[in-house]
Amino acid sequence: MTLIISKPLGEGRTRIVHEPTGTEITAEIASASGQTFSSTDLVAAALGSCMSSSIEVLAERHGVPLEAITITVEKEISSDPKRISRLATAIEVGVAHDKKIDTLFGRAAATCTVHASLHPDIDAPVEIMFTG
Repeated sequence: MTLIISKPLGEGRTRIVHEPTGTEITAEIASASGQTFSSTDLVAAALGSCMSSSIEVLAERHGVPLEAITITVEKEISSDPKRISRLATAIEVGVAHDKKIDTLFGRAAATCTVHASLHPDIDAPVEIMFTG
């Protein structure tokens, strides 16, 4: 179990502390200053980070340089009801197309803990593009 502590700071900002390490970040509501992550941005960041961690092990095992991999998550918010409606992930791999890597990365991305934890109403497609 990991404890995350959130403390309101005013003006729509929140201090978030990762209790085991003391690491802190600040988030804000989407309509605040736009100078840092919103809470829903952190969901998208968690998804990209989770996929990245899952893919990293496979990349190293199969000789794909980590610097050749970029994961982008595009978040969309619906208005009625107001919620995350779509988290579209693009995984760019800067090497020649490899069907085995394509399959392994796709499976790792789709089964990462955050992706598996998303509500089924959230459209969460994953696209893998080889650009090498």
